[in-house]
Amino acid sequence: MSLFYELKSATRRAVAFARGVDPAAAATRVSRARISEYQKDHSPSIIPADVAVALDVSNGDPTILTVMAQAEGYILVPIHVGEGHIPSSMELVAKRAGDTMTTTVRIMADGVIDDGEAVELEAELCKLQTAVSHGLRAVRSRIKKGALA
Repeated sequence: MSLFYELKSATRRAVAFARGVDPAAAATRVSRARISEYQKDHSPSIIPADVAVALDVSNGDPTILTVMAQAEGYILVPIHVGEGHIPSSMELVAKRAGDTMTTTVRIMADGVIDDGEAVELEAELCKLQTAVSHGLRAVRSRIKKGALA
């Protein structure tokens, strides 16, 4: 499926999530008619990024933004996933994974990894490994207590 149709489909899902065109329009800067156009496969108009953000934020779900991110080769990761030890551990894992990928992309931009860059990447991977270990400990502790049974 082309990006055009994926965005149309995601927009339809987001509008349905919002419970219709009127609530979707009320959450954004565009009219009811414009929201309708963004959903129609035969219309050349696609939802602008700022309207997609407003609608997704209003819905509390990144339906459209997920499609946009994937089109560019990215995934969305929540910054805050809840309260308590497990969610904060998972937030740290997500942050460290993002930091590791940022470093990796920067280092590999020229196609060569020199000794200094290898050391820098190793440090990032160690931080990620530590975060994953803390996350595993938190989850295993919860399992051991029988809270997931």
